Amino acid sequence: MERKVFIVGNPASGKKKLGKILVRFISYLETQGLHHTFSETSLSENPVSHELTKDFTDLIIIGGDGTINSTINAFDLEIPVSIIPAGTGNDFVKNVNLGKSEKEQFETAIHGQVIEVDLGQCNNRKFVNGVGIGFDGQIVENMISKRVPLLTGHAAYYYHVLTILAGYKEKSFSFSIDDERFEKDLILLTIANGTTFGGGFKLTPGAQINDGLLDVCEIGKLPGIKRFMNIHRLSSGTHAHLDPVNLYQAKSIAIEDNPALFAHIDGEQLGNPPFKINILPRALRLRTAN
Repeated sequence: MERKVFIVGNPASGKKKLGKILVRFISYLETQGLHHTFSETSLSENPVSHELTKDFTDLIIIGGDGTINSTINAFDLEIPVSIIPAGTGNDFVKNVNLGKSEKEQFETAIHGQVIEVDLGQCNNRKFVNGVGIGFDGQIVENMISKRVPLLTGHAAYYYHVLTILAGYKEKSFSFSIDDERFEKDLILLTIANGTTFGGGFKLTPGAQINDGLLDVCEIGKLPGIKRFMNIHRLSSGTHAHLDPVNLYQAKSIAIEDNPALFAHIDGEQLGNPPFKINILPRALRLRTAN
């Protein structure tokens, strides 16, 4: 069967210009003798400007975590998926080897080996990397509702982190882990498939994207000054020994209704609970470097 490539990209994704990457990638496809179709997407809706028909053999996503999320929720993914990172944080791809250079990533996208990886699901919406509730959800909410002119990407994210880090109050969480119910006051609750969030915070450093389990990070009460003193541990993934931190694994989590809690899914605004979150084992066929 002749290979035919379907490309999805978001012009607003990250600092790189989609157009320039796309031109170079299409040039590469031409050297490989491959036909292609391009579908432009935004994060506000699933990309359906062109239909992914059954004659396509490959799906290529150019963008970051939000673009990946939008795409995997738009289509039934039976064909192999390739990712060319072009987002701000590119957190999900930190879990896989796609190649370091753009040339290597192009080669992986077309000639890489196909592996099966897990997806998460939150209220019937799939995710590749994770759902963050509480502090990190509030950051994403503030980036939209309290946008600062001239600040974008990492600069905007870290601005809001530092702005609310000291004063953010623990919130009341009522939730069930594999049907066992808990009530806790937490700064954040992150339910992850991958390891890293916010462009470099390794909240769930032990997560594996093919183990059939969700990795969970709870952070409870921590005084403001200790938050600043220990934020570097979140970047290095060495926060597990801190008393307010609890890391564990689960197959399903249900968070009860609470309008005071904001959340994100793969770095995009999700709103407020209730949420039902579970794992979809080996639900995505992904090309990685050989």
